[in-house]
Amino acid sequence: MPYEFDIETDPDPPFTDNLGVQIVEFALGYDLDRDIVVVMSVMLVPIDEAHDLRFGIREKSLVSDWKVSAPDYTKEAVDRYVPKVWRAFVANQIARAVRKLVNQVQPENLTMESYYAGLATKALKKYETISGSVHSCGYETTEQFRHETSQKDYWLFRKTV
Repeated sequence: MPYEFDIETDPDPPFTDNLGVQIVEFALGYDLDRDIVVVMSVMLVPIDEAHDLRFGIREKSLVSDWKVSAPDYTKEAVDRYVPKVWRAFVANQIARAVRKLVNQVQPENLTMESYYAGLATKALKKYETISGSVHSCGYETTEQFRHETSQKDYWLFRKTV
């Protein structure tokens, strides 16, 4: 049986991996032929004086708990695992997971970076939604810019309450 999209509507509670990364995940689907579940991982990665907010798709083994792929941040992974009609719902699930994670961890500073450079306004919408989730947790955007050389977009959020 090939990959089946079967989204989980209630994200798992946050957990911390062995590298200190705090994560909320929800299943996107599964592939029983390959013994994997495909998950969206929303992560707060400790960096210098902040936590970097990241979200990506991972494959997790149904057989071995330790076997987990690196996060895939590409559009190709989204195209492979999330049907177009479900993308808005997945974006809302990511926003919920961000709120759950940020409310639990409550770091002083958060950063976020776009994976792709030179994103069009339409492609930045998901980052606006995620920024809204961060704001709802008592943070303000203190910096938002597109790097002159890399053309990637960056955000810095600071806790206000």
